[in-house]
Amino acid sequence: MSNQESMLTEMQPSPVTVMPMVNQETGEMFPGFERGSLSTQVNDNQTGTLSAMAREESELRASVVMAKRFPRSELDCYNKIIRSCQRPSFAATALYRFPRGGQDIEGPSVDLARECARCWGSIRTGLRIVSEDENWIHIKGYAFDMETNIYVEMEDKFSKLIQRKNKATGETTWLKPDERDLRELVNRRGAICMRNAILQVIPPDVVDDAKTQAKATMVKMASGGIKTDREGSIRKLVMAFSSHAITVGMIEGYLGHKVDLMNDEEMADLRAIFKSLQDGQAKREDFFMVGAQPNDENAAEGSMEPKSRARKIIEKMDGGKQ
Repeated sequence: MSNQESMLTEMQPSPVTVMPMVNQETGEMFPGFERGSLSTQVNDNQTGTLSAMAREESELRASVVMAKRFPRSELDCYNKIIRSCQRPSFAATALYRFPRGGQDIEGPSVDLARECARCWGSIRTGLRIVSEDENWIHIKGYAFDMETNIYVEMEDKFSKLIQRKNKATGETTWLKPDERDLRELVNRRGAICMRNAILQVIPPDVVDDAKTQAKATMVKMASGGIKTDREGSIRKLVMAFSSHAITVGMIEGYLGHKVDLMNDEEMADLRAIFKSLQDGQAKREDFFMVGAQPNDENAAEGSMEPKSRARKIIEKMDGGKQ
């Protein structure tokens, strides 16, 4: 045998002996293979994890195949998004607004981003908790366009603390949240991550047109509401802001005049601000002078509760209507 043949023989894998689990003569299990032994015991957690991973992988593959087989019509998707922004109830939640660097920043809300993903089609979104310890949570929001194979992730890491205001002292403190508050905190921060990821997948001109249409719908809605039921529209807006401890005096300070004199654009602007407060994008101090006392008759209302002041302005409006 040549040296080359000898080397090839050494490189070949040695045969593997497969040992049977059952003794063919007695029908009993060999030692080490009994039910419940360490050799055959399978970790249930690992089995569940592997099963979930396999199921998710198969679902993802099927979704990608369907997205490739039935590609989207971008014109139809665009029209769906614009039609959604023409609905007054949706347009009222489509934009957020907050001040930064001496100017107001306005952009698409979480609701608008989700609606764009729904209408655009073949976009998979979600939220993952990467890590969690006693004090911090690390999350990722993602968006995956299965037709174009574009995947975007946005991360956020924040402490397990929430703000609470002491009604007796008026001081704001940071507290450890309970289970419900922690879940709401994760969902709120995660929704922002998902929104930012979705906006990286949807074409920017489509998002800009959706914002413009939502703004136009809000102005039109405010105009129609003021014309048909001016007092009712203002009443609902005032009561909505009172839930965030924003008084009538604060609103009038922001507008620079009485609330019953607001026009269509100002009402649309206030609704965008309310959406920002509701989503946690901004705080009331970003827009309104907290604790400032107006120079007119509203100064006497400074010691009232927010809802009491809201009711007072509503009573004034009802009295004027009579």
